[in-house]
Amino acid sequence: MEKIPFYRDTRYISILLQIIFLVLVIAALVILGLNMTRSLERQNLSFSFSFLTGPAGFQIAEGPAFDPSESYLKAFWVGIVNTLRVGLTGIVLATILGFVIGISRLSSNWLVNRLAFFYVEFFRNTPLLVQIFFFYIAVVLQLPAAKQGYNIPGWFYLSNAGMTIPGLIPTANSWTYVLLVLAGVAGSVFLARAIKNNLVGVLLPLVLAVVGWLILKPFGIDHPELGNFRVTGGSTLSAEFTALLVALVLYTSAFTGEIVRGAIQAIDKGQWEASRSLGLNYGQTLQLIIVPQALRILVPPLGNQYLNLMKNSSLAVAIAYPDVFNVASTAGNQSGNNLQAMTIILVVYLTISLIISMLINLYNRSFNIRGAR
Repeated sequence: MEKIPFYRDTRYISILLQIIFLVLVIAALVILGLNMTRSLERQNLSFSFSFLTGPAGFQIAEGPAFDPSESYLKAFWVGIVNTLRVGLTGIVLATILGFVIGISRLSSNWLVNRLAFFYVEFFRNTPLLVQIFFFYIAVVLQLPAAKQGYNIPGWFYLSNAGMTIPGLIPTANSWTYVLLVLAGVAGSVFLARAIKNNLVGVLLPLVLAVVGWLILKPFGIDHPELGNFRVTGGSTLSAEFTALLVALVLYTSAFTGEIVRGAIQAIDKGQWEASRSLGLNYGQTLQLIIVPQALRILVPPLGNQYLNLMKNSSLAVAIAYPDVFNVASTAGNQSGNNLQAMTIILVVYLTISLIISMLINLYNRSFNIRGAR
């Protein structure tokens, strides 16, 4: 049999095309890098991050305590913490609300179904930036002052200064509790895979967390109190944080609700009929039959919504919430190192997104049926 020449062999051609593509990518990066270096040299600047050790010289009113005499590096850290605060809180709340909306969209009650439909269509079809401005200017800033604000004394205060809720004070058992909860989550995932019951992997960690809290009492509670001019104690969420969080949660939950609805409707109707034949009611069918199967379908698109929420939090700059984008912009303008500041922003959001993607992939893989695609 005649041997095929290497220039006609698809195996060699495939490898050659990949090498050519890699060379083109590297060449493009080198050209862009040289162009950037020449531009910086023309302005007597260099691509250095040494400015991070210098004093920031500006205030950050939100998040961990920060003094203007502290370094730019500390300022970036405060911005990252603020981004994670609003992003992770938003993910939890948007998930809960999204499930409620998604299940409401399938309700046989006409009013509940139509209200959920209107909710989804309204928040999904209006720009997030407009929603952020609306909740900040037309809602939060229009609330009465602290003394006339809405409150549940000792527990919850809502005014134009923001929202104050009970704060947590760590005790000697705090770290023990955190480690036990992490071990409980890992054990629950292992157990859920062993008995092939996804719901165990979701509910068991919650039960362990509640029982551990009652036994170890890992945190004390700092109740907020209304003083002469403002609320003291507790944990205060600023007006900017409150408006941003509300907008992110409502916007993302509209998409999450549609994902939940689609995942539930993708389950074969025979599953509903089988559960009814066993005497299960609607709630039991959802809890025991439908939702555990729907989790495998909705987790990947749900992960995309988590990534979107985290990246959308950068719109906080519009209402001066000091997230990492806002802090980096201020630091870049003040030090004249805008390019380095933008690079840090890209690295921060890329790192956060990759971590979320990794966690979602691990969760999705742990609950997939072996051999199923």
